[in-house]
Amino acid sequence: MRSDVIPTLTLSAAKRKGRELCRRAVRNSHCCTPRSQRSLPFRFAALSVRVGMTVALLASCATQKPLLDLKIINGRIIDGTGAPWFRGDVGIRGDTIVAVGDLSAASATTTVDARDQIISPGFIDLLGQSQSAVLTDPHLEAKVRQGVTTEVTGEGFSPGPSATGPWKTLADYFAALEKQGTAINFALFVGASNPREMVIGDINRPPTADEMRQMEAIVDQAMREGAIGVSTSLIYLPAMYSTTDEIINLAKVAAKYGGVYFSHIRDEADKIDSALDELFRIGREARIPVNVWHMKVSQPVNWGRMPHVIDRINEARAEGIDVAANAYPYIASSTSLSTVAPDWALEGGYSEFQKRLADPEQRAKIADWIHDEVVRRRDRGIYVGHIANPALAQYEKKFIEHIAVEMGTTPEEALIKLFSETPSSPSVIFFSMSEPDVQYALKQPWVSIGSDSGSPTPQARATAAPAHPRAYGTFPRVLGHYVRDEKLFTLEEAVRKMTSQAADRVQLTDRGVIRPGMKADLVVFDPMRIRDVATYEDPHHFSDGIIDVIVNGIPVLKEEQMTDALPGKVLRGRGFIGKR
Repeated sequence: MRSDVIPTLTLSAAKRKGRELCRRAVRNSHCCTPRSQRSLPFRFAALSVRVGMTVALLASCATQKPLLDLKIINGRIIDGTGAPWFRGDVGIRGDTIVAVGDLSAASATTTVDARDQIISPGFIDLLGQSQSAVLTDPHLEAKVRQGVTTEVTGEGFSPGPSATGPWKTLADYFAALEKQGTAINFALFVGASNPREMVIGDINRPPTADEMRQMEAIVDQAMREGAIGVSTSLIYLPAMYSTTDEIINLAKVAAKYGGVYFSHIRDEADKIDSALDELFRIGREARIPVNVWHMKVSQPVNWGRMPHVIDRINEARAEGIDVAANAYPYIASSTSLSTVAPDWALEGGYSEFQKRLADPEQRAKIADWIHDEVVRRRDRGIYVGHIANPALAQYEKKFIEHIAVEMGTTPEEALIKLFSETPSSPSVIFFSMSEPDVQYALKQPWVSIGSDSGSPTPQARATAAPAHPRAYGTFPRVLGHYVRDEKLFTLEEAVRKMTSQAADRVQLTDRGVIRPGMKADLVVFDPMRIRDVATYEDPHHFSDGIIDVIVNGIPVLKEEQMTDALPGKVLRGRGFIGKR
């Protein structure tokens, strides 16, 4: 039966007025964006979606049930494409956007009034680090209150596969996450460190031919289990010992399944050119899209080189290499304090590092290296965070030169004491970037946003644990400080970076844009009020200005209050074999 005659056959004359309202709603639902902004390819691509939604809306009219499960009205819509905002409403059925436009005639079970604020796609954090935190705090409030609806994680390491950890495969981790539930969506890389650690360990040598085949098989299985690609973090164990050929082989496996390659590149300071050369070679030879995680130019001696880095990437793009980057809007990074030590000293892991510190000859070499690192980073460049030894807790949240004074020694000896008396490396915040370089990176059209931080747990807030402010403020800082205050780019461009562009880099084809047929991950925020509140000295403060957050059609933040909902999903990659 033709869908356009269903109402006539099923509705009585007494319901004609309701029928007309339904027809008006259907007509309005065809408006995804203003007509002047619609491209011909998009109109054809959306045709089948619109026909299906039209049938569904008419069928709902026939039974007089609400047309929509959720409707957001009276908003200024920034659709994620970079197009100018327009006024309209967004209609949702289940987990999917079914209508965008004037939906005043469409009934809904729940209505959210945006009150002339911005409605945008949910923000995609291209490096989130909450893969562990979500298992103890599935609501991830610090992410939700930034407007994050999807987190991409797995920087070099992923929760699975593992020979010794709780999840023998990546599928095991996905199953655990789905069983528990999560407020936001997760997409994961398989870390290249996982197969190296499983097959070789923390040893500085290349794989044999047989070991390489084993590592490729591990990545192959992870891709079929839903990894979106393969990733590296080349300044950490054991990845620092990976050869470029080894990475290319693993990237070729990911490429076979339509995956991508993201990297914490091998050097972000003096040797950044060689690190970029390696990245470009991987993209070229593996024929895979590549991405620089948290792009930066580190250490004062290199400040001002970001334009050169951008030129290098633009040249690679002109050559045909699909390369892009993401960044966070801060001048300080955060990582493991042991990164100030030489690579050779870390071979075998942290316990082997401590044994070398106990050997006078090796200790002297390590001390000389660390001394040079401290000098390069200058005063107030190394801010020590968490120390896994209560007896040393008085040195947390202090610069290393201040710790050295309190210990009555030099900065390098103070660092060696911290390394020698802790079961794992302390964390650190490096004030290593310049503001002009950060801004120059952020405004590049191919740079997306990634916080490089997990969501702090309620316990972390209660105990005032050391944290980087980016854990609470990354996305609001871009929208508030850099858009509204610094006018670095338009609001529409900022949203594009956080939504459709980020989705494109990790091939999330059904998210990142407000259109019928796309998944209903949405944010309502006040562009005049949005701001980051967290600071380096006092980081545990939620950002301001995010009003509503909807994940897969379900509110997780409603009128600035958290709900109990856990509607997030595991977003599996293109190589996934199984039921989605």
